[in-house]
Amino acid sequence: MQSLELASIPYSRFDPGNEVARAYLAEPESVLRNFAVDYRDPRALKPLLDAPRLRPPLTDLLQEYNAQVGGSVDNARRLGDGFCVVSGQQVGLLLGPAYTTYKLFTVINAARRLEEELCVPVVPVFWVESEDHDWDEVNRFFLDDRKLRLQTGTAAGTSIRRVEADPAPFLAEVKQALGEGDAWSLVEPAENEPARWHVRNLARLVAGSGVVFIEPYLLREPMRETAGRIAAAPGELDASLQRDTGFARRLEPPVGGYFFDSTPPRKRSERGASLPERWSSDVAVRVLIQNAALPVLAAVCGPGEIDYWSQLKQAHEAFGIPMPAVLPRDAATLVEPAAARDAARLGVALDDVVCGVEHLPEAGGGDPVAAGLRKLAAEAGELTAALEQGTLDLPANTDKPFRRTVKRMEEDLERLAGRLDDARRDEAGVGRKRFKRLMTALRPRGQPQERTVSLFPFLLRHGPQLAQQLQAAFDPYEFGHYLVRL
Repeated sequence: MQSLELASIPYSRFDPGNEVARAYLAEPESVLRNFAVDYRDPRALKPLLDAPRLRPPLTDLLQEYNAQVGGSVDNARRLGDGFCVVSGQQVGLLLGPAYTTYKLFTVINAARRLEEELCVPVVPVFWVESEDHDWDEVNRFFLDDRKLRLQTGTAAGTSIRRVEADPAPFLAEVKQALGEGDAWSLVEPAENEPARWHVRNLARLVAGSGVVFIEPYLLREPMRETAGRIAAAPGELDASLQRDTGFARRLEPPVGGYFFDSTPPRKRSERGASLPERWSSDVAVRVLIQNAALPVLAAVCGPGEIDYWSQLKQAHEAFGIPMPAVLPRDAATLVEPAAARDAARLGVALDDVVCGVEHLPEAGGGDPVAAGLRKLAAEAGELTAALEQGTLDLPANTDKPFRRTVKRMEEDLERLAGRLDDARRDEAGVGRKRFKRLMTALRPRGQPQERTVSLFPFLLRHGPQLAQQLQAAFDPYEFGHYLVRL
């Protein structure tokens, strides 16, 4: 088993992508007023243990569902009387972008830590957003400069849970590009449903870690009354979204209601209208439904989620829903040996690349050895000129061999200096290629690695055990961006 070398880049250097998340991660005191709990101290969550909770009857539903997808049936049972750390993400191909798996690792580790600190059962829960309807965003797998897809004739507005696609051609294309490896066993499809395939893949990745998986359709009936109450009072949510938080607003009240009728074609409901039979929620209501349905102590969020959660404190209070701590997800960039060698040869610091250095530093002034040779050539030329002007005193009969030899030296020195300059230019070209390769590895498509690249290719190259190593190495209360040298 390979060893991992971890360093943590402070969030004062790494830009998470929005002003609220930047403040929350780098100087939290400036923004914690918009959240219910200080995420940095597990003991600050103790008051949440006594908060009144709905606790709808989900135990049987979750046990049955997790038995189907490979999640923890035992922890689905424990959740009935315990608490949880929750996170979630939309469906993705072959585990989705790496940050999806880092969220999963954070949930597992944070649940374990809080159970130890608070002495109550705390279960890791992962919400798979299969009611999302943006198939184009889900249906992509980035591989170097290519974007591979599942082939399907999905109509616009179709819930991802209802999409069907044969994964065989897509998998054959990925396998041709990446080759064989033990990690293929993690993503073996059992059906032509991308949403269910994705849940099974995540469950296999963290098998034995006690994760309870959930999809929103499971809550449709148990949470119908709560959802109806929210649908009937859109003004309460409007007020929360429009409250001045001191930052630019990420979410605004929608034109129409906060719920969708998921009967194809999917459409947004009218404001204040009764709840559709097959209802689904928009992003703001999803948070409220999740926190009302589950006994959440902490929600693991990425930068975008931190941004819009900062607008929802008042909504939680208005509807009597306990607002959990918002715990930043672990973030990481994986550095393979080839990328580390490229950075060393270029003299570029890995953390600078991860933080967004976009250009290779320009070498200055040409080759210094070539400059020295040209100086010698110029001195030889000055000797020849002095001879022609009659100001150079030479012994008799030596002027011709002197002129011939010095002229040849001047030409040879100039020729050698030119060769050195050409070699340096060629080397700089290689440097540019090496820098491009380094950027492709660490900031593909100009984005942080975790937002674009799946963990799956790394698992193929380094073995499935890499997932367990990363999970064990990450600390949910170490707040920085991990630089992981493999």
